[in-house]
Amino acid sequence: MIDEPVEVIVHFTERKIVPIRFLWKGRPHKVEAVRGRWTTLEGLRQRRHFAVSAAGVGTCELTFEVESMEWKIHSVAVG
Repeated sequence: MIDEPVEVIVHFTERKIVPIRFLWKGRPHKVEAVRGRWTTLEGLRQRRHFAVSAAGVGTCELTFEVESMEWKIHSVAVG
């Protein structure tokens, strides 16, 4: 688990959030594909999860905290 803040550029389409690029540790990464998406609740806090394949990183999970409007990179699976 990483849970580090990231900056994310997204596209809103058909009532969906689609991550396009993210900046992690000062490096930009292009999202090649969104492999999955799901939502979790912790009390009243809603978190949106995105499993993405990204150039130079591999497969990772980006999370969006709806209440605070903050993005994090939650985990990375290299290989």
